[in-house]
Amino acid sequence: MIIILGLLTFVHRRQVFKYLYMVNIILYLVAIITYFILINHPVGEPFPYPWMTAIPFVWAISIFIAFGLSFASLSAFAIEQVQRHIWARIIIALVVLAIIVAIAIGIYYFIEIFRIIGYF
Repeated sequence: MIIILGLLTFVHRRQVFKYLYMVNIILYLVAIITYFILINHPVGEPFPYPWMTAIPFVWAISIFIAFGLSFASLSAFAIEQVQRHIWARIIIALVVLAIIVAIAIGIYYFIEIFRIIGYF
């Protein structure tokens, strides 16, 4: 996702959206760094410094904000490209068609699971 956001930063025309992409990249990097700190810390042992007790919260907040900003970033990029290029409209139409097919398949499997399990 960081690579995609980097490409969007390079390609995008509006200055405001470039800052959105850069903030999103920074949030992903913070999430990665805090994740590695959490992975390397032994389970059950206290943190060596009091400020390190905030690391799990920093990781959770940064990753969830980064996911939300990723959705907003990709949506903003798609909307801007659709306004300018016909190829973007075709790709968006194909994505919407794929989402509709995926939802239909999901509903079919949901009904099949209920049919196999039975009604409660």
